[in-house]
Amino acid sequence: MAERKPKRRPRRRFPLRRDEAIAGGSAIALFVLLFLPWYEASNAESTLSLPESAERTAWEALEVGAPLTALVCALVLGIVLGRVLRPSWKPAITPGAAVAVLGGLATLGVLARVAFPPDLDGLIGIEYEATPTLAAFLGLAAALGIAVGGYRAMRAEGSSFAAVAESLQPRRGRPASRKR
Repeated sequence: MAERKPKRRPRRRFPLRRDEAIAGGSAIALFVLLFLPWYEASNAESTLSLPESAERTAWEALEVGAPLTALVCALVLGIVLGRVLRPSWKPAITPGAAVAVLGGLATLGVLARVAFPPDLDGLIGIEYEATPTLAAFLGLAAALGIAVGGYRAMRAEGSSFAAVAESLQPRRGRPASRKR
């Protein structure tokens, strides 16, 4: 008598590609990192001990940068969730290209704030220098992860920046006829 093989259930494929998962995970990581201390105040001229509030999170130190970075994270997560909930979703701009551009903008913004830290003057009336902490560098890595994940997803979609730019150009049709 022939031995029966157990029926295998068809594998349900996860709707996200690895590239999109990298971008989404990086967006979550960057959002969480915004709440950790990004800058540490130091003063080489003074022998005073620094107060507890000498560390600043991205929300405290970056007036506009932190909300914009959080907005980028939300947009990237929205795009990734759109792909999960509707795999057949075909927007005007490919999701990978949108994520790549948003990740590039986030990377440039975070890189600028790591290279040129904000002023943390006036903690207790003494001028301090802000030094980026590990969280700032991890934030930079997460922003870069969004950009790379988006770029790889864009390439997997068979898209390019030139193709996206061409698709956004207005169509030239026949000129409207004039009534006489």
